[in-house]
Amino acid sequence: MQAYVYPAMFALFVWWFSTGAIIFLDNLPRKTFKYSMVGATIVSLSCLYGLKITATQTSLVSAYEAFFFGLFAWGWQEISFYMGYVTGTRNEPCPEGCSGWKHFGHAVETSLYHEVAIILSACAIFILTRHEPNQIGMWTFMVLWWMHQSAKLNVFFGVRNLNEEFLPEHLTFLKSFLKSKPMNLFFPISITVSMVIATMLFEHAASATSAFERSGDTFLGTMMALAILEHWFLVIPLPAGKLWKWGLASRKPSKAFDVEIVAGFLGAGKTTFMTRRLNDLGALPGKTVVLVNDFASVGLDGSLLNNQGADVVELPNGCICCSLRDDLSRQLEDTVSRFAPDRVLIEPSGVADIASLIGVMQRPALLPFVRALKITTIIDAGAFLEDYAKLPAHFAAQAKLASTLIINKADVVSTTERLAVAETLRRLNPAVAIVTARYGHIDPEPLPQARIALVHDNAAPDEVPHECDDHCSHAGHTHHGHHTHDHHEQHHEHHHNHAASDLGFTSWNTELHSHCNADALQAVLDGIVGGKFGAIARVKGLAKSGNGWLHFDVAGGRASMTAFAASSDEQARVVAIGKNIHESELAAAFLACDVKLAA
Repeated sequence: MQAYVYPAMFALFVWWFSTGAIIFLDNLPRKTFKYSMVGATIVSLSCLYGLKITATQTSLVSAYEAFFFGLFAWGWQEISFYMGYVTGTRNEPCPEGCSGWKHFGHAVETSLYHEVAIILSACAIFILTRHEPNQIGMWTFMVLWWMHQSAKLNVFFGVRNLNEEFLPEHLTFLKSFLKSKPMNLFFPISITVSMVIATMLFEHAASATSAFERSGDTFLGTMMALAILEHWFLVIPLPAGKLWKWGLASRKPSKAFDVEIVAGFLGAGKTTFMTRRLNDLGALPGKTVVLVNDFASVGLDGSLLNNQGADVVELPNGCICCSLRDDLSRQLEDTVSRFAPDRVLIEPSGVADIASLIGVMQRPALLPFVRALKITTIIDAGAFLEDYAKLPAHFAAQAKLASTLIINKADVVSTTERLAVAETLRRLNPAVAIVTARYGHIDPEPLPQARIALVHDNAAPDEVPHECDDHCSHAGHTHHGHHTHDHHEQHHEHHHNHAASDLGFTSWNTELHSHCNADALQAVLDGIVGGKFGAIARVKGLAKSGNGWLHFDVAGGRASMTAFAASSDEQARVVAIGKNIHESELAAAFLACDVKLAA
């Protein structure tokens, strides 16, 4: 058994360590690249010489050496590409609207020289080892080539986990050639081919008559098994990137940045406000990066915020809370290190825990670089009274943490109700700035400060009414990076609010494969508003209709549809969030929208 275990463990360790080492080197400052490249070239040439020497030997030691030389000869290909020395004829994103074979051709151009270098290296290794008994190094190089090509095609066709955080900043244009989707048709083919080859290699190792042959076949079989594992990591919802998180230790934020969190309950209008905010920030110098977190496993907000003059990074599948705090911290560290932004805008999901999010900002790795932290909370004027009755603690926590409270959709309620909402929020946080907005656009007129009798019964009895002066009613407050905050990280570990658990929310999503009839789609949305499909609090989706696209929405008990400019690889889909969702009936209703037009 040791004759198989030792080679397998050796292959696993060398593969894992060498991958992490390359990631580490690729994320060092660019001024170090020339030294890394010179070192990698010397190592690669030494490995080629080693492959020639070991090709004539068939001892157990020579099997280990040949495998090692073949793997490290491949390492030069990875380092030269990710450091930008041997890439391709294209170093810019694919143009908007590009698709099909033209899109594929542009993708090939990004790594054309890299692929030629691989072919030339493979030919050199073949010539150095041909007609010799030890072919382990040559086949190790070939297996790694297969792993490389197969993985590259899969991320081009579309997989769930793109692991974009490992791309160095100078290669971020490659993101335009990566596609996020649950799976693609090539994936089962690549898995099947790898499984067949791995099985044949392990069977050959089991019947081998010498230690040299057993070790060689075990090395190659293990690499094919790792290829299969790598491919599954692309589609299953596991944080496989943590295997090489240590490799990103060389990537550190390079300058201070401002953070603005745009919070708000489901359907309050966060994405609409973010779109307007990005438009305003576009006139300012410096780079803006947006971090978006959707409650559902299939996110839409990233698509809606794309092409707004900022880089958008999606963190899907869950609210920002304890379970995702480490992921968020890692994602934010990677984002600011890769993009070196001047501003970071974060749109958490509607049921996110903002206190935990503040705790992430105060972690040692980020705190020195957070120049200022501003929290803008969007309130749905039309739905506030009902939502507050269900979740007073949630809204109290958001109001007390906010720098600015924006009462959005102010045009859908009466003046009296609008003032009631404002008075409730002012009692929760007397010092916060409160403004009103319509469609995310802040009203120029200040909110009236007069006291009114209509306030919510759930207001705390010991909170004394507060008459704001100009200092507290208009200035708001900003959390600065170097200060002591009441909600420090240790406190958040145990006392933050789990709004999602309190509500018992679940999410449902599906893809819409055909064109939707607008009238039929509106009927479905009206049924959702009427409670036909369960207690659904939020729906958002994109659908093909006629020769264009529709963005449809249910929020605050109101349905809407607007035209949408979709990218070439956009996927029509819908997400619903609520309680007791009638999933089968809802799926059938959306399917009927497709069938109606087809008929």
